[in-house]
Amino acid sequence: MIVHQQHHGGNIYRAAAILGCRPDAIRDYSSNVADSQPAVVKDLDLPRLLGRLPEPHSHTLRAALAAHYQIAPENICVSAGTSEAIERLCALFAGKRVTIFTPTYSDYQHFAHAAALDITSVVAPAPDYAFTLDDMCIDSELCFLCQPNNPTGTSVARTDLVALIARHPATLFVVDESYLPFHLEEESLSLTTQLSANLLVLRSFSKIHGLPGLRLGFTLSGNRELTAELEQRCSPWNVNCPAQELGLRLIDIDNRPMAQRIAAQRRQLLSELDSFPWLQTLPSTVNFILCRLQGRRAAELFEHCLARRVLIRDCGNFEGLVGEHIRFSIKNDMTPLLTAFRELA
Repeated sequence: MIVHQQHHGGNIYRAAAILGCRPDAIRDYSSNVADSQPAVVKDLDLPRLLGRLPEPHSHTLRAALAAHYQIAPENICVSAGTSEAIERLCALFAGKRVTIFTPTYSDYQHFAHAAALDITSVVAPAPDYAFTLDDMCIDSELCFLCQPNNPTGTSVARTDLVALIARHPATLFVVDESYLPFHLEEESLSLTTQLSANLLVLRSFSKIHGLPGLRLGFTLSGNRELTAELEQRCSPWNVNCPAQELGLRLIDIDNRPMAQRIAAQRRQLLSELDSFPWLQTLPSTVNFILCRLQGRRAAELFEHCLARRVLIRDCGNFEGLVGEHIRFSIKNDMTPLLTAFRELA
């Protein structure tokens, strides 16, 4: 069985088609989302919500987000996931220059290519792939940085990010905080309290709440003109009614208990992974772990796990990673993954 890794993780449908089983039979560790959902999901009145058109541009949700972050609604754009915002931003800067800190989430480069942007990659050095921002010079109109980063799980100090952004007023910095709610120090790292005219922060409901199918995210920026242009490029009905309703319910949920639980699970998992001499774990602050393989191929390990209905992420298509790497998310039940690994010990 030869299976090629696709653009993203989480494609349980393709895995199920390959194995001839139902998608629910796949244990998915390739997608970095929580495996539990808040109680507020359970009592949605779907017939009522699906029987009407969505509110254009999600103005009610935008107003609620503005109240939560204590900024004006004009500084927020609600999107169908962060991917829609990334795509629209790249289209807005079509033909210009973009800097992307790599290795990182592939959609930045994917949509930059689609918009014919001139891409410069700033590659973090092995072995830990941690970014050093001191004295760094950015020579582009647009810059993407993931905080904490995917697939590495590393983060940078807020003071360093704020200084970098201040040194480059002609560059729009897009800082993706989709995974920051999993970090124990979210409050001290987030840039949502440091908004400026050349900063746009991406936030997601999907990851921390285990709702990737919801397709709901939003942007915050000190630049109202940019936010208005971004909103104009989005379909007025880009966010459906159930997503809008759930967004209103999810805003004020305290993420700290989830972050604390993930941190405890991460410590336990790291101790168990120490038993595999061919697996070197890299430091992580969030709900997934990047591992460097010693003497094994990522593609072969991916296939080995897939045959056991366990889906991991072969990181061979992440620019900037040196050597063979895999990534997997932290779930309540890690037994299927660890069992597949033990068969290779």
